[in-house]
Order: sequence, then C-alpha cells, then structure tokens
Amino acid sequence: MSVNMSEKIILSALDIGTTKICAIIGEYDKSVSEYHVLGVGKVPSSGMKGGVVVDIDQMRKCIDDAVTKALEKAGVEKITGVTVGIAGDHIRSMETEHAISINRPDNSKKVNIIDEKDMVRLEDSIKNINIGIDREIIHVIPQEYIINDQMVVKNPLGMSGNKLTLKAHVITAAINNARDLVNCVQKTGLNVNDIVLEPLASAEAVLTYDQKDLGVCLIDIGGGTSDITIFRNGHLIKTNIVGFGGEIITRDIASLVQTSFVEAERIKKHYGWATTKLAKMEGVREFYIKPVNGKTDIALNSVQLSDFIEARLREIFLFAREYIKNTPLNAGIVLTGGGSLLRGVEKLGEEIFGTNCQIGFPTHLNGLENESYTPDFATGIGLLHSASKRYLKPKFPSGQSKMTLWNKIKERLSEFF
Repeated sequence: MSVNMSEKIILSALDIGTTKICAIIGEYDKSVSEYHVLGVGKVPSSGMKGGVVVDIDQMRKCIDDAVTKALEKAGVEKITGVTVGIAGDHIRSMETEHAISINRPDNSKKVNIIDEKDMVRLEDSIKNINIGIDREIIHVIPQEYIINDQMVVKNPLGMSGNKLTLKAHVITAAINNARDLVNCVQKTGLNVNDIVLEPLASAEAVLTYDQKDLGVCLIDIGGGTSDITIFRNGHLIKTNIVGFGGEIITRDIASLVQTSFVEAERIKKHYGWATTKLAKMEGVREFYIKPVNGKTDIALNSVQLSDFIEARLREIFLFAREYIKNTPLNAGIVLTGGGSLLRGVEKLGEEIFGTNCQIGFPTHLNGLENESYTPDFATGIGLLHSASKRYLKPKFPSGQSKMTLWNKIKERLSEFF
C-alpha cells in the first residue's frame, strides 16, 4: 500500500511482461501535483508466455528481483503494495448500454435530479452483465451518458431527467489468468493495490488529449503480445490484442539461423531493420553468429535478417489494419513498447496503414534522467500515473480469501479517459 508522508505519497508500479519485468517506485507530491521517479528495477522475465503466467515460482522470483533493484535505487526500505499491469490474449472487450429510471417521491426536494446514488445504481447494472463464470470485469470505461434518450453529456450529476443511460466499454479477463498474476505478486509479500490493463496504462503515458480527441490508434508492441487501443472524441472505443509481439520475431531468427535466443536478440537490435528496403538503403552489413551446435560461426547479413523481422511485423500491422478499418484516425497511428525500437518501424507502419505513424515516447517524469528513456518504459510509467488515483487503500490485501478477492474485482469501475 502506498505510504502517506505529509503531502508526499510513495507510489509503486509493476509491469510484468513476457520478456522483462519493470518495477518503478515514485513519489507523488500532492501539494504541487507532481511525480518524481525514485527508482527503477528492470530484469529479464521468466515464467510468462503471451501475457499468461506459466510458472508461478519463476515469475515470483523475477518480480522479487525487480522490486529489490527498484528499492535499492530509490533508497526506500520497503513497499507494501503495487499497481500491476495485465495483458494477454485472454483479454476481451465489449460495448454495452444500460439505463435506469430517475424517480423520486412527490415530496422530495430533489425531484428527478440525478445524484450519486443514481450513478451507483447505473454502474451496478453494468457490473451485473453476463460475461460467463470464467471471466471477470477489470475495467468499465464510460463513453457517454444520455438523459431522456436525447441529451448526451459527460457528467450527468446534478442534471434533471427521468431516464439515465450509460454507454460503456467493458474489458474482461480470464479469472484464472488474473488470479495467477495476483498470486505471483502476493507470494513476494506485496499487496496488489490495483490491476490495470497494460495498453490503457501505455496510452496514459504516451498519448495526448488532442490525439485521443481527434482519433488515434496506439499499437503497443510488447514481448509476448501486441496491444491495440483506439480512441476517438476523447474516449476509448476499441481494444484488441494480438497474441504475439517482439519475442516471436527473436524466436523466428533463432530458429531460422539455429542460434540461441540471446544471440538472436543481440543481432536483431544491432543489425536489424523493420524492412529489407531500409536495410539495403543503409548498406548491407555482414556479420557472424554463434550456432547452438557450437560449430563454425554462421555468416548472415542485415538484409537477410531484416527479411525475417519484416515478415512478422507485417503480420502484426496487417491484423491491426483489419481491426481499425473504417475508423477515422485523424491523429494517425502511434507505436510504443519495446518492439517500436526496431529501426524504421514507423516507415513500415506508414506504408501499411497509409497514414501518419510515429513512435510514442512516455511522458517525461523527473527522476528518470539517468535511465534509458525509451518506449519500453511506457507501460510502467502509465501504471505509476494510475497508481496515484487509488492510493488510499489496497484493493487486494494479501491473505484474503479467493472468493473475497474476486468479488472485489467485480466491484471495480475505472474511468481512465
């Protein structure tokens, strides 16, 4: 749980990915409404595949290592809870619409004036939708309120009406996958203060209000998944997840040239381009890699390597293009996450999407001056922003029963944007 010290609050976030785990400890000064990053701990991830935990013990150790590093850099003795990101191809989203009547006794002084109790009733009706016994709601994001089937408003509190309708974007997760994620964190002795969908956190860190208002698609190319979120008129309108990301590119390289994952990742970063055309424009670069069989080094060049990379990136982008077709995106496409660090990736994006494509760097926070300030920090920084919204009490105290834990997840509503 975050610690309240005068006007300063210690915040902590945990980005648990397929290829890396990033723990960030920050400080929020309420008196000036400013964040300051105290420490970052980043370690290779083990025990997760495609955003899903496959080995709890390995994942617990990785989380513990990342948090320990962050604490050492922050000069903080301990934290008791974290805001945790969740992703994976088990995430689903849907649109829903619910309405309630606004009726008051004749002698009420607030005849048909919408109050907080009405908002709670309306939200409860959303929470009770049938999503199946194996799934849980992790976010309900209001898109618009409608009064008397006529007037669209952002905040109906204090307004008059006989009927109030809410259109919302509902995001759900497979309950077992979410439970495993929480268990991994709790096994380190930490509480889970909140669970936040990782692409929403990334959007919080890299997108401006103007981009969300005009219409923008954020593609977060992580290690295990590539997450697609679309905003328009300031609201989240669509989410989808591709079940693979940058890790599969590395594994393709390792398999095709018969080398280790570590060696494949190294050459991808040093010699790879997003397209063979760009690799040729730079000039063909030849290099040697060590094979797994330990025999003679294998000769390869940057154009051959980039051919492997381009094939997978095209697959991700073509999936996204199909998903976003017929959606006006006046602010274009924004790419973030570790996969967006591949050289020339925005050029391939512009070719495939036929619109402006740019790399999304996370919002600058004081205290990150000595860190590599790149898009792979986007989710962690977005989670830190989100942590400030719910620092008063933990949502998932360690040691509570599974039934209580998941009933609490059902009760959560989040208005992110």
